Amino acid sequence: MPAKDAIYYFLQRRFGSLRYTPDPLPMLRAALDIFIEMRGMGLAIVGKRVMEIGTGRRLDMPIAFYLCGAQSVNTFDLNVYLREELVMASIGELLRGREAIMGILGPLVGAEELATRLDVLASVQGVQDLSAKTAIRYHAPADASNTRLAAQSIDIHFSYTVFEHIPGPVLEAILREANRVLAVGGVACHHIDPSDHFAHEDKTLSLIHFLQFEEREWSRYNDNQFAYHNRLRRSDYDRIYDAAGHEVFSRHPFLDEPSLAAIRSGFPLATPFQGREAEDLCTVVYRIYSRPGGAQGAN
Repeated sequence: MPAKDAIYYFLQRRFGSLRYTPDPLPMLRAALDIFIEMRGMGLAIVGKRVMEIGTGRRLDMPIAFYLCGAQSVNTFDLNVYLREELVMASIGELLRGREAIMGILGPLVGAEELATRLDVLASVQGVQDLSAKTAIRYHAPADASNTRLAAQSIDIHFSYTVFEHIPGPVLEAILREANRVLAVGGVACHHIDPSDHFAHEDKTLSLIHFLQFEEREWSRYNDNQFAYHNRLRRSDYDRIYDAAGHEVFSRHPFLDEPSLAAIRSGFPLATPFQGREAEDLCTVVYRIYSRPGGAQGAN
């Protein structure tokens, strides 16, 4: 509900991580790593029509796509979390670090084109103005499984650390919608973080800490719109992609060695995770590239 989010946002701005000036560089570097990886697969960003799932409070990832030459970005969120003050503060920080941005993205985009796009950002007066000048279009509240976009109107279907916050059946519906909106030659790229997000703040916790809780106990911490985590593991995502009719052509799992060691030392697992392979449980980042198709690919 909007009132609930307003209270949560106030607390985050006053006492939480949002009290700090937004720093867009970490997201920009993350985007660059993915864009370079995509280029190595022959997938360019320049001129592409992008759909992003899970906007959040800022527009750092859509802006990264814009700076790297995307034709348009439609970004969808189930809830209206976007805050203009954070978007503009993030753009301000980005422009203050213009030389760093030129160094980070210049080799990928080209200095002249990047400079032109940065100049456009410098002229932006607000989110509506940003949309008009960059073709970044914000849809919220909106359903990524029923986008109302035209068929075959998207070239890149994308998310970054969002899928882990969506229930499995909804993910399948989102991927089925991707089958409809992706153009011929289009791809889906989803960067998933299956790790325990509480461990990101509390370094005494392992990245699989939450796998020890039975569902009833975990729901006490998890059953809300701000902290929900589906706890799906690598093999679960593979099954969802299969069920949605996606052809996966490249998988990039990242295993956490301390978590693997914990599993081999008898880490207590809740019932749904018992008997599963350690590598499946301890994949803490999973990036998946797929395209519409009937059969699961290799790699």
